[in-house]
Parts: sequence; structure tokens; C-alpha cells
Amino acid sequence: MKYYITNEKLDAQIVEIRKKIRLLKNGIVADSMSRKGIIYVKNYGVALPDLKELAKKYQPSNDLADRLWLIGWRETVILSILLQPIETFSIEKAIARVNSIKNNETAEIICMYLLSKTDFTPTLCFDLIDSENTQNQTTGFMLAARIYSKLTDEQAEKLIKRCVQFSITENYNLYKSIGLCLSRLVRINSNTANTIKLLVENFQKLETPSQCHIANEVKQELEFLI
Repeated sequence: MKYYITNEKLDAQIVEIRKKIRLLKNGIVADSMSRKGIIYVKNYGVALPDLKELAKKYQPSNDLADRLWLIGWRETVILSILLQPIETFSIEKAIARVNSIKNNETAEIICMYLLSKTDFTPTLCFDLIDSENTQNQTTGFMLAARIYSKLTDEQAEKLIKRCVQFSITENYNLYKSIGLCLSRLVRINSNTANTIKLLVENFQKLETPSQCHIANEVKQELEFLI
């Protein structure tokens, strides 16, 4: 467990943030998320737009972000993501954050508002995908889908190979994220799109549930782009 030296200003901010979160509580949303298996230490069901407005009231800070993440509530975790300064966020810290993620909501939010904004994002994608943790792999493919336009041709080719490597799986979130990733990669250029098109046509012939889902996702994207 990580411990922090007492800081009166930060302590007061944490107390204030907790109170504001409770005032914004939406029990119906929290109960619905719990039934869907989206589990946190605590969940007050506060809407993301409300949390974004709340984050604007505080100066981004490493210490504040660290302490909010450590609390583990859904709302403090999201605020931690929103209040983490990009310029002082390292790849080591990013991996440590992702290692503690337990659900796709957090993964999607951290990819959108934090990880995709770093200058080490492509490297991070492959570090996560090549881990042995399924949630990390899922997050890695999610992140790659978000930053596909930043990838070099070599990185895109490498990523397509990773998609094939992990395409046979019973984990719905993993193969859904692979489908999303390939659907974004077809937007890079016509050569990449044709490569992926041939790839997923082969997936459909194999009739593996995960690969069929991926193929359908890509097919819909290709039809949209035509």
C-alpha cells in the first residue's frame, strides 16, 4: 500500500470532493451498473459530464490524482484520470494504473482522457497487449483503436498480427476490442483496408464465435466507408 505525508490542503480537497460526489449521487445508475457487473469499491452513479464539471474546479496535480485513484471509488478514479497532468505522466505510471483496472468503463475513460494524449501511446499499446492480463490486453486494443491515425505503417502491420494472435478467445470484451481496433485500422489507407478485408473473410470461413464477431464489426465499418 502507498502512503502519503499529511498535506492539509490536499486533505481538505479530498474531504470536499467526497462531499460533492455524495451530493451528486444517482442510486438508480449505480444499481444498474452493479447489476451489469461494473464493480468498484464504491459507486455513486455520478454522470460523467458532472464529474468533468467538478474536475474543472481543481488544479491538475500528481498528488491529488494519486490520492483520488487510491480511494478507489468510481467517481474518484474518474476524477483522478481527469486531474492527472499529462506532462508528468510516465509510461511506468500508466502501466501501473492499467494494472489496477477491473472494468471496461475505467479502461475506456482512461484511454480517452489520458492515455491517448501521451507521447508514448503506441509503445504503451504493445506493452499492454503483450502482457498476460486479459484486461490489459483489452485496454491495449482499445487504446490502439483510439490512436490509429498516429501509428506508422510498421506499427499498424504489427498490430494487425496481434489482432490475429488474440482473435480466438472466449472473452467478449477482448474480442470486442479487437473488432473495434481492426475497424479503425481500415481507415488508415486502402492497402491496410484490403489486408484486413481479406483477413476477416477468412475469419468468417473458420466460424469461430470470436472471429465471426470481429469479422462482422469490420464488415460494417467497410460498408460504412464505401
